[in-house]
Amino acid sequence: MHPPLFLGIDAGGTHTRALLADSDGVVVGTGGSGPANVVGVESDTALRRMAEAAAAALGSIGPEAVDAVCAGAAGMLSLPGAGGHFGEQLRAALGVGAPVSFVSDAVTAFAAGTDEPDGTVVVAGTGAVALAVRGHTEVAGRSDGYGWLLGDAGSGFWLGREAVAATLRHLDGHGPGGWMVQAVIASVGAPNRTSAAIVGRCMAESPARLARFAPLVFDAAEGGDAQARDLVDKAVDHLAATAAAVAERGRPITLAGSLLTKTAVVSQRLGKRLAEDFPGTPVLTAAEPVRGAAWLAGRGFAPDAAARRELHRRLTEQVLYR
Repeated sequence: MHPPLFLGIDAGGTHTRALLADSDGVVVGTGGSGPANVVGVESDTALRRMAEAAAAALGSIGPEAVDAVCAGAAGMLSLPGAGGHFGEQLRAALGVGAPVSFVSDAVTAFAAGTDEPDGTVVVAGTGAVALAVRGHTEVAGRSDGYGWLLGDAGSGFWLGREAVAATLRHLDGHGPGGWMVQAVIASVGAPNRTSAAIVGRCMAESPARLARFAPLVFDAAEGGDAQARDLVDKAVDHLAATAAAVAERGRPITLAGSLLTKTAVVSQRLGKRLAEDFPGTPVLTAAEPVRGAAWLAGRGFAPDAAARRELHRRLTEQVLYR
């Protein structure tokens, strides 16, 4: 008789991932598909994308062999109480007989960093938010995550907007130039080096596209550009304040999102800052959220806390700042 199999799914605005594992922590298969937005008219497409990713992860294994499923999706926080409804729809789309739980992607991101039931997750990518998680799956508190117009301080969008603003000041003659400014000008590719041309190019795109300039800020900061280094410092200050609004001393803080898992210049500074601000509190970097989803699906098959912790260790990687 084979060990129990469980399936984790991470559905996001860029791509969808699925991971099939067994109760020994062995990854049996992985799969991917396109973006999946469960909010609004695209929910049917989202369910199809999740089913596609799951089918790829299952391979030749029939869906009847799956013993549990957990899916984390962006947008679930704006749909309170919708988890059960979407869970049943996903269960039908997957063709499984097992129970299916549908949670916020922030919850799976938290679980990708720790096996503890309570703590805080700080997610920073294009946007930025901090959430207090209780009992593994309940979101009990929120700080920021209000979108590009009203918040997301310290996010990739925020960094990109500030970099472009610095560039505009320079072109209008009342701001310094430097590596970062020149990189923004080259990246925009405006027909001439004027603030009006830069504004025109940026305004022609979605505001969230300003996040594409964040990597230029990081490169310039690591190269010694004073303005870029100041922006990174301010971003860390903003993210630390966002986290502090909901974090509690002693309960783990998980850092998630592309800004905090793929960008050392921000993640290392923020990790050390939070470890200083919250002495004795573990500050961890999340693995891929799909691994957190898989662990949430499979933790019920572990007989005790030690086994659940070992399963988590096998499915995820952790970085602890001290």
